Amino acid sequence: MSTPFDSFARLVYIYLAEFILGFILFFIFRHFSLLYRRRFLYTWALSWLAFSVHMSTSVAQGVLPDAPDFIRFLIHVAAQLSCFLQVIMILRGTHEMVSEKALNRRKFKFVFWVFLLIAFAIVLVYNQPVVGDYQRHLLQLGSTSLTTGLGFLITGIVVWSHRKFTKGFGQRLLAISLVAFSFYQLYYFLVILLNARVIADWSPWFYEVADLLLAAIMGLGMVMWLLEDERQKLEKANKELDRFMYSTSHDLRAPIASILGLTYLGKLEFQEEKARLFMEMIEERIRKLDSVISDILSLSRTKKFEVKIEEVKLAELLEDVVADIRFNKNAPAITLDYQPDPSHVFKSDYSQMKIVLCNLMGNAVKYHNLNQPNPFIKVTFRRHEDYVEIGVEDNGQGIPEESLPSIFEMFYRASVNTEGTGLGLYIVNEALNKVKGSISVDSSYGKGSVFTIFLDEA
Repeated sequence: MSTPFDSFARLVYIYLAEFILGFILFFIFRHFSLLYRRRFLYTWALSWLAFSVHMSTSVAQGVLPDAPDFIRFLIHVAAQLSCFLQVIMILRGTHEMVSEKALNRRKFKFVFWVFLLIAFAIVLVYNQPVVGDYQRHLLQLGSTSLTTGLGFLITGIVVWSHRKFTKGFGQRLLAISLVAFSFYQLYYFLVILLNARVIADWSPWFYEVADLLLAAIMGLGMVMWLLEDERQKLEKANKELDRFMYSTSHDLRAPIASILGLTYLGKLEFQEEKARLFMEMIEERIRKLDSVISDILSLSRTKKFEVKIEEVKLAELLEDVVADIRFNKNAPAITLDYQPDPSHVFKSDYSQMKIVLCNLMGNAVKYHNLNQPNPFIKVTFRRHEDYVEIGVEDNGQGIPEESLPSIFEMFYRASVNTEGTGLGLYIVNEALNKVKGSISVDSSYGKGSVFTIFLDEA
């Protein structure tokens, strides 16, 4: 059978749990406020600090029954004031969130001193011997329950209806938990107001467990809301960056094409060997720049366009790819080894797969070894139970073993002497990620490479 001491011990443990939870949430929100420079987050962090202080003073009221009257009086005032401060900070943070401006310090100091005086007055009154149990409960518990209930109700309504932030699961969870917590506090106030004796029939530790649970849900909702909001801003920034990159790269190609045309005319007109050499050097650098911009455009297309899954015929896809790379340097000297078959059909995004194969086969052409009897690029297709496998093999220069782990990183080049931009294989990996595919490589330096694409068809 439970004893009053057991109930008190359970209550102390719950208060301590709430105290720890408040401190954890204080540090979390303080960290995010400094990281994202959000003023209202720091104010809400202070509200959780006030919550922790309230819990600690609540414990102190129970474990220090024999403390001097003056000490007990100060503890009661601290408990009353910290509860008020939690509500004040919640409302202040809500104001800062909506207006994006700090609350006037003079006004805040005024509010603080007013509530400090109210806390002193409440504690002075309910500690008078002439005050009965009903009035004592109404002043001590009813005042904090009413203030907390109204403050959290206002915040919950604002969070739910506020249009500046993403209405994701986190924001809804936070708003619902704020309103639920406020209703719970207001219900407790009504119980005190209508019949204080009912409190004696309540299990105080059960009431505090509900407080702990709702506080934890509020903290979780706040964190989820913040992360959802930051994710939305990052997605918006990424889309704007993609649009800027695509637009800028596209606009740069027009003057580059004009410069290439002028260098071509210059080589025809200039008779001096040195002048022609200079024009060839200019042309080489311009083509290098054009290659970089072309890769940036490919990367932009990979990230920008939505995936459209459709039936892709490998033979038709290869014809399209070969048409794009057939005029690349060294391409006419290399044999394409592919045996067309009507069964070589798979489901994926045509545009993304074209980007993948153009980069793989373009690299195979660029880094081939023409000083051998039969330079080739071989494409194979295999169907498995729930995925297809496409292989691109060449007998070109190959990749050094120490470079293999890094070749899919952005701007990585296996050698400073290579002509590439370091974006090709990164684009391949990004495109395959969009179509739920993957790629592996097996290469022997000086002998050739085999890139194997795996596409999920489950």
